[in-house]
Amino acid sequence: MQPRFGTLNWGQKSNGVLTRAERLHFLSNMAFLAVREAVDIIRATLGVLRPVNLELSDLGPPDTRIVKDAEEYARATHTQDLLSHAYRTYYFGAMLAAYQKLSYDRETHFAAALLHDIGLTESRIAPLKQCCFAVSGGRQARDFLLDKHHSPEQAQVVGDAISAHLNLYVPIRKYGEVASLVAKGAVCDLFGFEKRRLPEDFKSELLRTYPAGDIRAALLSDEELATGSRLDVGRKLFGGLPERIWIHDIK
Repeated sequence: MQPRFGTLNWGQKSNGVLTRAERLHFLSNMAFLAVREAVDIIRATLGVLRPVNLELSDLGPPDTRIVKDAEEYARATHTQDLLSHAYRTYYFGAMLAAYQKLSYDRETHFAAALLHDIGLTESRIAPLKQCCFAVSGGRQARDFLLDKHHSPEQAQVVGDAISAHLNLYVPIRKYGEVASLVAKGAVCDLFGFEKRRLPEDFKSELLRTYPAGDIRAALLSDEELATGSRLDVGRKLFGGLPERIWIHDIK
């Protein structure tokens, strides 16, 4: 059986470099997100898209050991702007889960969201041009949690979620809730997908608490990447992140 596209097992041999078929899969994921966003625009215009009435404090992570370990590791390795992006990824994903009335493991989601860009930090275990940062980051996060004596199953879920988040669209039925929510939170923060499903007051409070800063620089947008990896393909097609993205305009 072929490993699922984007998971750690998938990246074991290729280091995240896409085959031609995988490039088409990646592009189809982008197209799916674009179509879904167009539907959201129509639903919002018709007044039938109603955000959930929750606040930031309603979505805080639980007070558990894995949450503390992930947070301590992220604070030790991330720049402030990258760390803020990680927190926003968690909270955007959690709010979108509430919109879907989705049950999920909140502590595992928090660990995966907070560490999903560990492969871009100076602590990374592989050069960016050698291995897709999501694949190496997934390995790094998984091994960190194993070293901290968390369960192998939970560490694997975190590692796979991080490795898969660059798929952009990560369906729950194939990858599970945690992986899907990490991807949702990240693409919402950077590209605004599903932002109409979020309350305006929530978005404002989130950006006051975790400001956007220079997110483009935080994500090493001009660094050389592994040729043919998901981020490399996306950057060559669309030019990468603009200087200013939608979250910079939230009041």
